[in-house]
Amino acid sequence: MAEESIKLDLKEVKLDLQKAIVECSQRGLLHSTKWLSELNFALQEVKLESSNAFTQLDNDDETEHYLLAKSYFDLKEYDRCAHFTEFCQVPRTRFLHLYSRYLSGEKKKIEDMTDITTPPDPTQNASLRELGSELMRDHLARKLDGYALYLYGVVLKRLELLGEAAEVLVEAAHKEPMHWGSWLELATLITDRTKLNSLVLPDHWMKHFFLGHAFLEQQLNDDALDIYFALQQQGFEKSTYLIAQTAIAFHNRRDVDTAITTFRRLQKCDPFRLDNLDTYSNLLYVRELRVELARLAHEACEIDKYRVETCCVVVFLQATTTA
Repeated sequence: MAEESIKLDLKEVKLDLQKAIVECSQRGLLHSTKWLSELNFALQEVKLESSNAFTQLDNDDETEHYLLAKSYFDLKEYDRCAHFTEFCQVPRTRFLHLYSRYLSGEKKKIEDMTDITTPPDPTQNASLRELGSELMRDHLARKLDGYALYLYGVVLKRLELLGEAAEVLVEAAHKEPMHWGSWLELATLITDRTKLNSLVLPDHWMKHFFLGHAFLEQQLNDDALDIYFALQQQGFEKSTYLIAQTAIAFHNRRDVDTAITTFRRLQKCDPFRLDNLDTYSNLLYVRELRVELARLAHEACEIDKYRVETCCVVVFLQATTTA
């Protein structure tokens, strides 16, 4: 995949972000909503003349069904959400129906794991296979929008149909390039640079964020840093996501001091952020910065003592006392 210069129209980018934030939020895609919102916040100095992205809810013939179902979805009552949207066809409400069925199955799978000694085989999950068959029919009939294609790709991946999943997720990225979840799921299916180069990706600015992420996942750290530095120079210098990604890239390159400096900058920008603290604490452990590690452990426990990242920080701190 040939490298290309990155040029961004920040006003257009911000409009894209705000529209996608609303659409992802309406569909219960919480992680994508958060990620997009953080990018949007990084562009707070970019002023728009007018934007009605947040001013109103799109009304359609299924608005009442949607509002009721979304209230159940937000409370994790997925079966109720699916029931009241069973016959809905408007894409937003239809996605909520399909997604709630998927999440209901995932929730029950986790609950059932407490009663069995071996992990369940996802390919033998009847509800997942039924959902996959329904999505396949809609896909063949060209009824799936970008968000539903994302869900179809996720289901195919859970059913271990990885080649088909990658094709569908690329299609999802073409139809809805602003949905970060599609890009993330696609990245997990890319095993090497040859596979990455073979992808036909949409000509959209989100592609650069995906390539940076994919390069970093494959330990192609210099390529990832080139993209991240270019994005920062194009207006995203305050993005906490990009700061974190560059810190991880420096960590992977064994540039410990630069990685620690970058993580300190990130902590100053977002002191309650727990993401990637496992990597940061490992760096502090390597440099034997016990006082800073102890402070980090205390702050993380105050925020959320049961988060995986917090547990990692505590383990590294304990290791310094036994070393």
